[in-house]
This record gives sequence, structure tokens and C-alpha cells, in this order.
Amino acid sequence: MIKHSTVSSTDAVETKRHRRDKRNSPSAVEVQAESTSACACRPKHIHRSGYRGVCLESSKPGKRLVSFGRSMLEIPGYYYDEARKKYFKIEKAQTAPSQASWSADAVKRRKLQDSSDKEARRRTQLVKRHIKRPALGAHVALAGLLNRETEPERGPEDGRRRPWDEDVGAAAWAGGLQDKAGIAFAPGPAPARAANMPCLWVGGEVAYATLDEETLVGAYTSTDENDRLLTFGRDDGLLADEPWRSPRLRAEMIRCPQMSSIAYHEPTHRMLLTSREPEHSCGLYLFSPPTEGGAGGARGRWLLGEATHYQRLSIRHRLRDEWHVHKCTPAPPSSNLLCVVGTDAGILTVRADETVAWAGPAPGPSLPAGDARPLPRDIFDQDFQTSNPSVLLAGGRQPRLWIADLRAPPPSSSSSSAAAGGGGGWTHVRLASSVAHLRSVNPHQVLVAGLQHHMALYDVRFLAAARPNDGAAAPLLTFAGYRNAAHFHTGWDVSTELGAVAAAHDDGTVRLFSLRSGRRLRSAALDRVQARAPLKALMFQTAARERLPSLWLGHGHVLKKYSFGVADLDDEA
Repeated sequence: MIKHSTVSSTDAVETKRHRRDKRNSPSAVEVQAESTSACACRPKHIHRSGYRGVCLESSKPGKRLVSFGRSMLEIPGYYYDEARKKYFKIEKAQTAPSQASWSADAVKRRKLQDSSDKEARRRTQLVKRHIKRPALGAHVALAGLLNRETEPERGPEDGRRRPWDEDVGAAAWAGGLQDKAGIAFAPGPAPARAANMPCLWVGGEVAYATLDEETLVGAYTSTDENDRLLTFGRDDGLLADEPWRSPRLRAEMIRCPQMSSIAYHEPTHRMLLTSREPEHSCGLYLFSPPTEGGAGGARGRWLLGEATHYQRLSIRHRLRDEWHVHKCTPAPPSSNLLCVVGTDAGILTVRADETVAWAGPAPGPSLPAGDARPLPRDIFDQDFQTSNPSVLLAGGRQPRLWIADLRAPPPSSSSSSAAAGGGGGWTHVRLASSVAHLRSVNPHQVLVAGLQHHMALYDVRFLAAARPNDGAAAPLLTFAGYRNAAHFHTGWDVSTELGAVAAAHDDGTVRLFSLRSGRRLRSAALDRVQARAPLKALMFQTAARERLPSLWLGHGHVLKKYSFGVADLDDEA
């Protein structure tokens, strides 16, 4: 009688899988070679159920070692050297060389070290989930104040001397900014698509601005006890006692077409206006606002809208048919100059006696053959070096930072004294992009902002040595969050007192940056500023009876003020 055994399909599948795994197991390390010459020609690849083995040399003739996967197999009694890609037989310490990596002691020591490293990595992965950064670390001001009190190497008194301040002061000021109202420089409600102010200037209790780029309009920037700008309707009680403090607009009699900048020279009490309109002569408009009530040598209250005359300085050149003036920078009190003017043909210097001259060689015909020295052209911004009014820094459409010593006489056209990298009385270094704004922040460093989202801090002492192969100079600090792709005329200003930089971005927003670290400073009040086009004018200025600078913006036709403080006097500080 024949007995039949029944085997389920599941058991059959398991049996076949077990046999296949056993047959394909990589337990066999050495395989017999068909011929030793085949291994010498090229590695022989062995394919077994998903495994890929490569034949390696063995100490035994006629046999080859097989490595499966990326890691080599461990052979008892042998050590694999990763550098030499070979196996070495482990020797006793008595017979092996002193520094041999295949000695028994070295192999044992290496295994213990590898085991220790593996355990350390395992523990690191386990505890990594339990380590979290404190939420307070994202707040620069609070984290910095806490570090002052808790870190052992810092004491509470260090905060007063500010050696450990870093970004704490600037971040605290930015975080405490409040909207302090504004002054409308146009009557009636704001139009839906109002253009931003092209230029403005604020000083003391007065402000000048223009909306049509031709008429200069002034207003008083009087504030209440909470540093808010006085406005009609809300502050009628205060305005009744002092009507001159009312924000009524007062237009000056000056007409400056295509006004490009407004500045003030305090030692001579002169307002300086420049025009971007193409003309046959380069013009600079000057006038002195009348004052009253001054005593003891101090100037009294400005009488806005009552200037009776103004001057227009001009310079003509037979080789120039049109001029474009971009910006005027007042000279510091220690200088014998009134101002310097950046034009499309170079830089002009204006002395206190109102004489005009070129900074460096005057523009002329093409340079002689073989003379390739560059000269500054299309200058958009310039500034005097801090603590040295004789050194001038400038930048413009050319991707260069220009430096000139105004005390040095300009060389003649036939002189060959122009050094490499400079022409006439100018020297220059190449930058990463064109220059829209620049400011000297201390005697050795200059902050430059330009196109292609470039804003960086440079040290003028090391610029010559920092440009390999005449390439772009290496900056000390970059501002990664700055956004301006292609606009030259945007709002931008620096406050060295606060250690902050205010920049209008090309998306219509305004951002603050730390002058020390380049990081963005968060401000809830400024984050709400959103314009249809980039803001063209802003500046830092300390208002009357205030201790810290405020940020003034030309948003639409309204001059906005942002100051450190509280939104309301009843709010807890």
C-alpha cells in the first residue's frame, strides 16, 4: 500500500526559500579559480541572488578572496588594510615590526577603538532627539541680556561698557520701534497709486521733501509727550497754543527740476539741492532758511517758506553737452569745503567761497595711446572718510570703489605717476557689483550697497592686498538678507550710533541689519511697511528732545516716523 504525504503550498515555498538562502549565503570566502591568469587580467565578478562579489588577491596560490557589498569580509587570522587594499596575516607582537598595523596588539587596540567609536555614535543618535535649541535663542535681544546675567565670564556691568554687546543694542532698538504717525505732504486722502517721495531731509524740528521732483516743501516735525508727530484733528488742543507747530505745509520759492537730493550744511546754515535734469551746465542750488529767536550764538526757530532768494552754482565744460547730478554730500565742519557733488562726469568739489573745481583731473578727450588709467564716471554716492575730511570715498555705475586724497594735486595729462588701479588723484579697487550707496562707518571701514543683492563691509587698509589677479575685493562682512537686484535710487542709510543699517528692498519693504554681524534685525512695526514700488528716501535722524535716532520714511506722500518707545503712554514698558 502506497502512502501519500500531503505538503501544503506554503511549506513548499518556505522550503525552497530556505534552500536558496543557504546556497547563496556569503559564508564561503574563498572560491577556487579556474585559472590564475584570469584573475590577473581583471577581477571576476560573481553574481549570487543579489550579491555581487569581487575576487581579490590571496596569500594562498590558486585561490581568490571574495568581497560582498561595500565592506570587506573578516577572515579569521587576517587583517585587511584599507589604504593598501590587501589582507595581511596577523602576527604576534614578538615577531611583528614595532609599528606594524597587522600586529596582534595593534589589531586588538583598533578593534577596541572602533567598538568605542561605534558606541559613541549610537549614544549620540539616541540623545540627539532629546536636545532642542531654546526658543529664546531666536530673540537676539532677550538672549543677549540673559547671557549677560548667566554666563560666568560675563558680568552684569559688562553691559554698561558694551564690550559684549554684539547685536543686543541694535536688536533691542529694532524690536522696540513704534509707528509714531506721519506728515502728509499732499492735501486730501492718499491716492491709491501714489508715488513714493523721491528725496527728503529731516533735521531738528523741520523736514523738507518733494513730491513732484521740482517744488521744495517744508513742514515742522513737532511731537507730543509720546514722541508722536502732531497732526490735525488729533492734536488740535496743542496746536491752538502754539500755531507755528502745526504740520501745515510751507513751499519754498525754489524750483529745482528733477530734484535728486536734499542736504544741509550745518556750519554755514545752507540747504543744498541738486538736479538730475540734463543741462548744459552742472547746477547746485543753495539757500539759507531764515530764523528767529536765536540767542547766545544758537540758531532760533526756522521760518519755513520765507526764503527770499537762492543761488545756483554752475560749471561749464566745452566737451560736455549735458550734465546729470546724482547726489550732494555736505562736507564735515573740519573741512574747508562746502560739499562734494557726484555727477555722470565725475566729482565736483565746492569750497566755502562757492568756487567749483574737479576732484582729480577734469574730463577731457580720450586718453593718450597706452594710457589705460580709469577715471570715475556716473557717481551715485560719495562720503568723507571718518576722522579724515581730506579723504573721499565714492562709487557709481562702474563696479569700483574710488578713493582720493583731496590734498594731493592732480597730475598733468602727460604725467605717468598714476599707479596701477588709479588715475589722476584717484585709486580704486574692483567690487562685485555697481555701487548705489556707500558710507564710511569708521576710520578704516566702508559699507557699500549696490545691485545684484550685494551689500558688504570693506576695510580700506587691506583692499589692495585682498584682490587676487585684479579680481573683486574680499569683504570683511556680507549682508546676505539684502535684496536689491537692479535699482540705483532706493532708500538707504546707516546709523553708527545704533549699529544699524536701514535698506529699502526692491519688493517695497524696508529691512534693518546689524552693522556688526550683518544679520537682519526683526521689527514688527517695519514689517508692516509694504509699498507698490521700492521706497526712494529714508534716513536716520534724532528729533528734538529725543535721545535715540528715529527712522524716517517717505512712504507714498507721507513722511513716516518710527521711534523706540511704546505705542501709548498707558502701555507698560
